[in-house]
Amino acid sequence: MSWLHLIVVSATGVAAMRAAFEHGDLDAAARQGMLAGPAVVEQALGSPDRMTRLAAIAAAPIVEDRAELLDALARVAGGADRRTAIPAAGAARAIARELAGHDRPDDLAEDDLATWREAWAALAMRGDRWIELRILALDTAAALDLTGIHAGAGVDLAAALRDPDPAFRRAAATIVPLPAAATTYAALAGAVVHDRDPDVALGAAQSLCLSVDPTRSDPAARPILDALGAAGLTRLRALVTSDRPALPSAIRDAARCLAADGSAESAAALRALRSARGAR
Repeated sequence: MSWLHLIVVSATGVAAMRAAFEHGDLDAAARQGMLAGPAVVEQALGSPDRMTRLAAIAAAPIVEDRAELLDALARVAGGADRRTAIPAAGAARAIARELAGHDRPDDLAEDDLATWREAWAALAMRGDRWIELRILALDTAAALDLTGIHAGAGVDLAAALRDPDPAFRRAAATIVPLPAAATTYAALAGAVVHDRDPDVALGAAQSLCLSVDPTRSDPAARPILDALGAAGLTRLRALVTSDRPALPSAIRDAARCLAADGSAESAAALRALRSARGAR
């Protein structure tokens, strides 16, 4: 097959994707991309034309060998055009989650996964990116953390929990796969104690305490309670008995640490929590 023929085929595929997208038929644009193949979709992702990039983004999650597009999608997500950057991050998250849900293909190298995870982790940690994009990038990096280099969080959790944006910190606090790895205890406990945003502190407590079984003598509880320390348990009691609105599931999950603690102070907080529930 000549290079001229390849160029014509590629241009035809890109044009067909773009035309379908321009007519508002996202499914048709995705199908055209699937038929054209990953090389054509990758080329379209690098186009200076917004409509072409959007058509390629629509096709990316269903094209063959779509994992290979994670790098190109990261470049789009790192660009200045919000209207393509955020959808590109959404497409990458879909691809990454699909990868995480299946056995790794034999032709997918560990080094490639690490490279893609690093690219998306870097985007997640960029404070100049829109928060919607950062959270999508965080989800993508976490899904690609298949070797557990960051305990499934995809990024340096301690650094993420020091981010200036509380919305990002809340996402980071709850991204940790359960049961939480011991390497995350210090960062999560630090957020429980020190974070000024109660929702961040409660989310971190939820991730820690869901790893505790309060109905029996659980050996996993002691390292978590030790990480929280007196200051963490004091903050936790204040969080679960606060009058401020919070998700009931988050309160219930965080209270597991108080049940495992078994101190008089924690027992009193649990009684106050039950009383408040009964009064509602």
